Amino acid sequence: MSNQLFNLSNLNGRIGFSINGVTLGDRSGFSVSSAGDINGDGNADLIIGAPGADPNGLFSGTSYVVFGGPGVGASGSIELADLDGTNGFVIAGLNSTGFLGFSVSSGGDINSDGTNDLVVSAPGAGANNNGVSYVIFGGSTVGSTGSVDLSSGFAINGVDPAEFSGHSISNLGDVNGDGKNDLLIGAPHALLPISSPGLNPGKAYVVFGGTQAPGGSLDLSTLDGTNGFLLTSSVEGNLAGFSVSSAGDINGDGIKDFAIGAPGSDSPLTDNSSAGKTYVVFGGSGVGATGTLDLSSIPSSDPKTGFVINGIDEGSSLDLGDRAGWSVSDAGDVNGDGVSDLIIGAPFVDAGDQTNVGQAYVVFGGTDVAGSGNLNLASLNGTNGFAITGIEANGLLGSSVSYAGDLNKDGYADVAIGAKGAGKVYVLFGSEELGTTGSVDLSTLDGENGLVIEGTDSLGFSVSGAKDVNSDSIDDLVIGAPGLELST
Repeated sequence: MSNQLFNLSNLNGRIGFSINGVTLGDRSGFSVSSAGDINGDGNADLIIGAPGADPNGLFSGTSYVVFGGPGVGASGSIELADLDGTNGFVIAGLNSTGFLGFSVSSGGDINSDGTNDLVVSAPGAGANNNGVSYVIFGGSTVGSTGSVDLSSGFAINGVDPAEFSGHSISNLGDVNGDGKNDLLIGAPHALLPISSPGLNPGKAYVVFGGTQAPGGSLDLSTLDGTNGFLLTSSVEGNLAGFSVSSAGDINGDGIKDFAIGAPGSDSPLTDNSSAGKTYVVFGGSGVGATGTLDLSSIPSSDPKTGFVINGIDEGSSLDLGDRAGWSVSDAGDVNGDGVSDLIIGAPFVDAGDQTNVGQAYVVFGGTDVAGSGNLNLASLNGTNGFAITGIEANGLLGSSVSYAGDLNKDGYADVAIGAKGAGKVYVLFGSEELGTTGSVDLSTLDGENGLVIEGTDSLGFSVSGAKDVNSDSIDDLVIGAPGLELST
């Protein structure tokens, strides 16, 4: 990769391919993710959400799995309408306004059968819009007919009316040390209890992996510490669970950790709203053992529980505030120190007289990452992480963030940052020197230290590492542009 600017109109099957949606308004690419190897053929697959599709009523939603392998996308494009079981399959939502595909993720091997599974959410589903997330079990015959019924796995049912469970979902790896993959589900619109009512404090749920049977269901209200646990927020407007992700092993203790974005949170520096927070929870054999963890108690209860990453600027009557935690992702090990790092998006950051340029932050992991329990993003100085500031007004850098794998095959993890307002994705190549000054100037990307991927129509709304989808031994990237209208 020697050019700094790459335009997606140049995709030709050799350097990548487009995956075209079916019907105007489907919003294909609203969510994207690697699916791992769901059919056990040794090739990484992709999953794409189209929550605006109408297979079983208005906005019932659809998700698509595209099988990877040598030659995938060789013609330069794949039509989702042509998936037939040999090249991928379709998962159709069940009910109107369910919005299946709002969030999608690999599930790892949740049922411990040796094959990767999938998770797709329908946050508008359920009798009271409590939200449902569906686990689809992988296997050699999955999707062989061209479609998969949602009963081929199990349903995870939200709790409270209109909590929008499944707004965000993520594979966590093994956070409790039992050798099984776990899941994290965000419900940012959950309410405070009747005894002290309030809007949108949000919550999240960890579901422990096991040997669940197809066709079953799990009610999140039954999580008791043995099968998973609830993470609560007691602050009105926090929007905890708006974004969720694995944090890798950010404290270097050998057990996976995870992160929960709360972009509506107040700043402890100003006590004003919408600066945003990200809560990092450390995994361990006893994590969530009581069945509930109050995010507000981090870190006051015990710094070993995790730590809080605080946004910078508060909102006002004229703007939304930074909203740090709008997006969050494991970053891999970008600086090569052997410890996982974290990336956080804050798309509403202003810079000078430019509004909503957006910003992203990489927080370096380490054995002392928790410090006193609070990390202020304003304090990133190159030793503990760095900031990346957008360069276009209303570009919304940080709309999406993701670990990108090792795209340039230099042994360091790379990261991708979406700027949906500008229709661009910025890729930063990892290195020991990356961010050592405390910031990265996107205008200096030159093809050696990173690149800019340019398109239109909300390109960068979603972005994800795709693993090695064409089996050429180099990691790939998948980017969503749900606003794109195809020419006919």
